[in-house]
Amino acid sequence: MSDKVKMIRTVYLYLAVLISLIFVGVGTGTLINTALKFYVFPKAEKGGYSQCNQQPPVYGLEKSNYAAVSTADQKVQLENLLRDYEEWKKNNTGEECYSAQRQSNSVDAITMILIALPILLVHSLIIKKEKNKKEDE
Repeated sequence: MSDKVKMIRTVYLYLAVLISLIFVGVGTGTLINTALKFYVFPKAEKGGYSQCNQQPPVYGLEKSNYAAVSTADQKVQLENLLRDYEEWKKNNTGEECYSAQRQSNSVDAITMILIALPILLVHSLIIKKEKNKKEDE
């Protein structure tokens, strides 16, 4: 192997190790962050996750307000709207909303670690093997 090829190979190996190490670090950090917010600082995540704090504008839609002034078709539509709103509130507020986001963050972090860790280990072993070979010469 020429010196230029050896240099390119060495740079590639170290870059692969560095980049995969960064991904493992970010994934691990995300898992730790999620665990800390859930177990140690539960109020910390309550201000985040914007979907949990935004709600569709539904003002003054009680049955008593629209029963006298709407047609039968409008009443059905408004009842469907209220039912959809209640379903939205159930799925996007409170612990349900934070739990879904927490699980999503955890899945992303674990995926990042599962992909980057083998790359890190394989390239690190190759570097170690080459160093040991170089020292033996």
